Amino acid sequence: MEKRFKYYRLALYTYSLASMMEIMLGGNFKEEYISGIKDEIVKLSGSYRELFEKSSLYLEKLGGLAVEANVLKGIGTAGKAVGKFIGSIPLVKEGPVDEFLQDSGTHLKKNAIGMEKQAVHQFAALNNSGTHIFVNKMEDMIQIYNHTDRICFDDKQIYLVAN
Repeated sequence: MEKRFKYYRLALYTYSLASMMEIMLGGNFKEEYISGIKDEIVKLSGSYRELFEKSSLYLEKLGGLAVEANVLKGIGTAGKAVGKFIGSIPLVKEGPVDEFLQDSGTHLKKNAIGMEKQAVHQFAALNNSGTHIFVNKMEDMIQIYNHTDRICFDDKQIYLVAN
């Protein structure tokens, strides 16, 4: 699911960039035109966020059902059990094999839990579509090209004087 969201986010970001370039290269700076494109990007970003939230909730519910993690937990539990069994054999319990298997089993179970947490954390990093920068720049274009009467500047800043 993480890979699909990466592609989804990339497609949304690319669409936003292309829309921004269309405005810039086309030279159509009318407020209605820019607002229409900006609103479409905001709507698509909202859809991304909604789907991401639903997917996050699904992943949290799924948490303990991850295949790789459960396999490692099972192997870890089996290793501990085999270690205890070997430790109960009178002649073998003097050797380090049983302790090694029990320790390895415990270590594998801890790794499995860590894998679950890491997967959720990596997925959570995809929550932001990254399109806000384009929306902000489009709002700036609307302000500059449609609501600015004069532009003044000094040695440190540029000032836009509104109508």
